[in-house]
Amino acid sequence: MKIGLNFLPTLAPSEVPAAEYYADCLDLCALADRLGFAHVKAVEHYFHPWGGYSPDPVVFLSAVAARTSRVRLVTGACVPAFSHPVKLAASLAMLDNLSGGRLDAGFGRAFLPTEFDAFGVPMADSKARMREGVEAIVRLWSEGGFRWEGSFHRFGPLPRLLPRPVQRPHPPVFVAATTSEDSFVWAGEQGHHLMIIPVVATHERLTALLELYRQARAAHGHPGPGRLHVSYHAYVAEERSQALAEAERHFTDYQTKQLEAYASWRGVTCEQYPGYEKMEAAVRATGFRDLVEDGNVIVGSPADAVESLRLVAERYPGAEASLHVRFGSIAQHAATRTVSLLGRDVLPKMTGL
Repeated sequence: MKIGLNFLPTLAPSEVPAAEYYADCLDLCALADRLGFAHVKAVEHYFHPWGGYSPDPVVFLSAVAARTSRVRLVTGACVPAFSHPVKLAASLAMLDNLSGGRLDAGFGRAFLPTEFDAFGVPMADSKARMREGVEAIVRLWSEGGFRWEGSFHRFGPLPRLLPRPVQRPHPPVFVAATTSEDSFVWAGEQGHHLMIIPVVATHERLTALLELYRQARAAHGHPGPGRLHVSYHAYVAEERSQALAEAERHFTDYQTKQLEAYASWRGVTCEQYPGYEKMEAAVRATGFRDLVEDGNVIVGSPADAVESLRLVAERYPGAEASLHVRFGSIAQHAATRTVSLLGRDVLPKMTGL
């Protein structure tokens, strides 16, 4: 089983300055690279302490590329609705070159009303904009001289995009999906890979959605089951009791900032996001101990982490685990301890899973 790091910053400037946070994260990435972790993933969010330190995953991952030599670099995810496809395709192609062909290009729709308001993009267009953007980007990487006549962007014919990606015909494409059957089926039809967050749905529900995805892949002639990233919060200490107590405190801080961001849904409904106006209440009803009991966080001693990740491998065969090791108010020394213990005591036991 492959394991990587996932960065969704949850900090305000009054807690840790952005420059210090980025320097800390780059140190964690360099350590993970030395210890044999598989990937580093970064999100795209704006404004709120929940995610706001990560408005441009390509910039962050470019810095990671300079500090590492082996880890895959995953945009988890870029938002095509907030960028012109030519600009985003070129930025990602440049990252693929800077990293020597280590880019996994992940795309998502975004879901916070404040972000759509800032870009002047209607939320009702998010699904169509993402799908159109991904198709245009893949074609820009793969073709030259074509004309794009989409619903939101029109351009060309253009010369072949420069720089061309190192990976041929293009970097692997991942799509963030949550609970919509349509999203899983579309990703399968296109032959893209998946990024999911198990905490947002039951295991039974996700298992059914993943089966729909695999059926759609097979029906459209795409080989294999596709790659899958699953994301979890992770906190590891030598003793289980210490890890649980400290992680619960940090998760409470994380959840407080998450709720502030999700509050932007108050008074907002959108057919493209059914039920999202209830997310704030759902988060309030989710306790840390419930997540531990359900196997939806990786918290405890190294032995506990091994067992938790074995459960992940059992639930989602072949998946890569993306671990969020610096969430809420976690300090750098604690995040470093988690990465070090995972690398020393957990990764060697993941072989064959």
